[in-house]
Amino acid sequence: MMMRRTTLLVVCVLLSGCGFFSRAKSQFYSLETIETTAARGTMGGVPIGIDAIELPPGLDRREIVARGADHRLEVRGTHQWASPLEEMVIHTLAFDLANRLPEGMVVLPGQPKPAAMRSLSVVFEDLASGPDNVFVLDARWTIGELTKHERITVPLQSKESESIVAAMSQALATLADRVAGGV
Repeated sequence: MMMRRTTLLVVCVLLSGCGFFSRAKSQFYSLETIETTAARGTMGGVPIGIDAIELPPGLDRREIVARGADHRLEVRGTHQWASPLEEMVIHTLAFDLANRLPEGMVVLPGQPKPAAMRSLSVVFEDLASGPDNVFVLDARWTIGELTKHERITVPLQSKESESIVAAMSQALATLADRVAGGV
């Protein structure tokens, strides 16, 4: 009887251990800044700094999220952002803007904020792939008294996470183009 219990216990431990070793490994993704082919703007004056962004509820998480049919979210547990999504969006948008505006006109993350700075705030209503093969960035951005609404769509090559990340990078670069053109 004791031998049977010991054998059963060993089998249970081995079976539970097998599930641990066969778990899928996480893949980590990062947004990319995208260079522009247009000439840098010629504006001067007070530099711009990203003061705040607000990401849509449900999307500001470690895992990559895709929208499905019927308002469902597909949370990809093993496909994760390399750092918090808010930090990556701020970093990518700031460097995209710096590539589009004259040198010194964008306060980059980590740089000390000067006493005189125009604050850029961005509120994202949507920042995800849709149930269709398209990535949607829908946001309102504000600098001083100027507020604009942008809806940017980027076709997806596929519904794979790599395609979603590339489309999000492209959408943020397009947003940077529009902010740079609007200030």
